[in-house]
Amino acid sequence: MALHWYSKDEWNGLRKEAINNFTGKFPEKENELMAPLAALKELGITQPKIGQKISLPCQIDGKMYQKEFVLSGYYKEYVIARVVDFSYVLVSKSFADRYGTAVNSKTYSIKYKDSNNLGKQNKALAKKLKLTETQEIKTTLRESSQSATSVIIGVGMFLAIILISGGLLIYNVLYISIANDIRFYGLLKALGTTKKQLRKIIFNQSLLLSAVGIPSGLIIGFAISHVLIPVVMKATNFSEAVVVSTRPLIYLGAGLFALLVMLLSSIKPANYAARVSPVLAINFTESKVRKGDVRSRNGGKLYLMAWRNIFRDRKRALVVIISMTLGITSFVAVNSIVKSMDFEKLVLSEMDYDIMISPSYTQFEKDSSESKMLEKQHVSQRLAQLAKENDNITSAKLYFSAPVSVTYDKQKFSNYIRSYNQFFKYSKINEKQIDPNNFNGEVISIDSDELEKLLTKKDQKSFDKPAFENGKIAFVQSDQPKDFANVSDLQFTTSDKQRHQIKIGGFIPNDYLEFQTRGAPPMFVSKQYLDKIAPDAGIWNAYFNLKDKNADRVSEQFQQFIDEQSVYKIMTKLEMKKRAVEEISTMRMLGNTLALILALIGLLNFVNIITTSILARKQELVTLESIGMTRKQTNKVLMFEGGYYALIVSGLVMTFGLGVTYILFSIVKKSATYASFNFPIVEIGISLILMLAICLLTPYLVMRSSSKNSLAERIKE
Repeated sequence: MALHWYSKDEWNGLRKEAINNFTGKFPEKENELMAPLAALKELGITQPKIGQKISLPCQIDGKMYQKEFVLSGYYKEYVIARVVDFSYVLVSKSFADRYGTAVNSKTYSIKYKDSNNLGKQNKALAKKLKLTETQEIKTTLRESSQSATSVIIGVGMFLAIILISGGLLIYNVLYISIANDIRFYGLLKALGTTKKQLRKIIFNQSLLLSAVGIPSGLIIGFAISHVLIPVVMKATNFSEAVVVSTRPLIYLGAGLFALLVMLLSSIKPANYAARVSPVLAINFTESKVRKGDVRSRNGGKLYLMAWRNIFRDRKRALVVIISMTLGITSFVAVNSIVKSMDFEKLVLSEMDYDIMISPSYTQFEKDSSESKMLEKQHVSQRLAQLAKENDNITSAKLYFSAPVSVTYDKQKFSNYIRSYNQFFKYSKINEKQIDPNNFNGEVISIDSDELEKLLTKKDQKSFDKPAFENGKIAFVQSDQPKDFANVSDLQFTTSDKQRHQIKIGGFIPNDYLEFQTRGAPPMFVSKQYLDKIAPDAGIWNAYFNLKDKNADRVSEQFQQFIDEQSVYKIMTKLEMKKRAVEEISTMRMLGNTLALILALIGLLNFVNIITTSILARKQELVTLESIGMTRKQTNKVLMFEGGYYALIVSGLVMTFGLGVTYILFSIVKKSATYASFNFPIVEIGISLILMLAICLLTPYLVMRSSSKNSLAERIKE
């Protein structure tokens, strides 16, 4: 953890926007602090209370103190991937003024009005501020390669699919309801009901349905958002990043949209009911085929009858086709995009090794705790032996290190410290605070073959390998060899108070291992020489690659070994892959749920319309059956109709649907570079087979359930 202070302007203007569930107040007194819930949980505090006392070990000016604080506030952070064992704990201004670092090591936050072209804005600001060589402007927002327009288009397309699909379902339900009651409205009109009264009846019916349906939908949506989603998210690393919004505007907007669609959907049926004559309304079956429209020698073919029946009501057919196409397209698009998130590819690209082991303590803890040092030595020996005996390790890099105190000369090391601070801007060395008697650094071992490959890669001249192995020369970590123009060798003292001197034989770039020092330049020597001057040196970092066949088993063995001690932490590809699988499974479940709902909306539209159509054509079908058409032929016609719908929608999904899917993927790809597009053959196959089954079975089942009575009884109905 790190103690941190924000000014009130930064807290209220920038930081407070990125937290949730804030309780208490900002620290004011010197002994007050405010912490995120995750940090309190690490301290064993699961139910924090304002005024609660918290004791923390604090490093101040290189020394450790035990400070007692009073909790003034706590909050929940929006964090997707937390750095292991690290959180900011906020303190008061009075504490920062008393114990804080120098002014030149402070960080200032700036918020641009426009988040586009951040690099250009940073350069312009740096020029105005006249920054020194050890200062820089670093963005906390990753500038995306995609434009705001493409993001808006992508989000807009997806929202349009959702809104249109939902709107069509509402429209269909209301249209079907009114169409079914058209005879009833005809009777009312015959009894003297005016057009205005009929419109009012239908609008009131819409309002009544809205009064029941909309609140019910909002309540169910609220329950799912506040119960199901948090439970699912707790199983992933997104649990701290996801906060369910309770803004009334969201629910108000959803309710108003549903109400607006409901009222708009009632206009056309209301006008139709008001205009239709009582005689036509009472005898209403469905849209008639105009005389002269059909001229064919094959008019009696069942499949041709079915084709014509589909387009007897073109608007109805269009609504069914659009609704089903959008529903299945959304299902395919969401599944394809989620499936394209290749987190395993991301893990492989971010991790060069199967196992990475590093210290779990800070440099200051290492110096102040003798028990930590003893544990480190013991664990290092066990770890080195384990690595040596394991036949499943294909390659290994073990870096051992030992603390040393280098003889300090301000004139000699001033240029090095300045160059170091330019590279490690967030781990600077304060030259004014350097103790000449404690110019501490590290001696690190590196394999000579590895060093030779590094120098060859950097186009540097070959080095004296025997001299390096025997400890005659060392390589210093620095990007500026000229800083050591007046420094030919380094004198240092090891922990056993023995003095040593070694010649500088070359330089290792800062970005190779990025070893951060506390003052003196890091020195890389051979393992043979390090064992000679510091036989108790412990492992600094260790990297292993494993045989693919047994990688998982060996990773678990190392994981178990590291978990049993406290001085090292481990990161394995196996664990990262498990996390990736958990997160992608959660994303797929949420995405599939949304896609399934949208697909069901389209299929429900089809079921509703086909059911209503068959019921409305009941007299027509009975008449056909009375003049010789068999029940089997009737069922075939209806199944042909469903099959035609399935065929048309399939064609649109394979063309329009795939186009929309690829456009949405292209937009996502610009932000998630590890995404790789896979043709959604499984998703398309499942959705089309399911749609075909519903399209074929629905007409058959509806006809079967509606024609249980005898032909004579059905004619009388």
